[in-house]
Amino acid sequence: MIKVECPSPNFSQRHNLINCIVIHDTESKDAKSALSWFSSSDNKVSSHYLIDKDGTVYQCVAEEKTAWHAGTSSLWSIENVNDYSIGIELVDDDDKDPYPEQQMDSLINLVTELVEKYKIQLNRIVGHEHIATPHGRKKDPGPDFPWYEFLYCIGARVANLELGETNK
Repeated sequence: MIKVECPSPNFSQRHNLINCIVIHDTESKDAKSALSWFSSSDNKVSSHYLIDKDGTVYQCVAEEKTAWHAGTSSLWSIENVNDYSIGIELVDDDDKDPYPEQQMDSLINLVTELVEKYKIQLNRIVGHEHIATPHGRKKDPGPDFPWYEFLYCIGARVANLELGETNK
């Protein structure tokens, strides 16, 4: 997984523990336009990571900072999801084509790393569509996102890591 630093000025100090991951899609054709959007302080939008279709991972905001990706949001009746989440954007311009294998591989690797690092429960890996308020305001990552396969893969990898640690 290739990680490239591409800092955004759109963040604030984090005051809460990280216990959630939010998956988004950019609704754009390429990473360049999304990164340009994140780099403008006028837009007041960012995410911690952006993953291009070729699998390249751009880090836009340090994990210890609060990125501005979720907007008005709530998870399990706790508002302001930005305050306790990591935001990951996927370059995707429509909801008809499947996400490319390289992009999904990078997403799975990154999310597995974050789940292990922050001990995030699988039911706290959500889409923007699941947390945006009012409900229905956002639809990403969209109907083409393979939730079942994605979460199954993350769960299997984390279980293998845990079993590997206990077998040492």
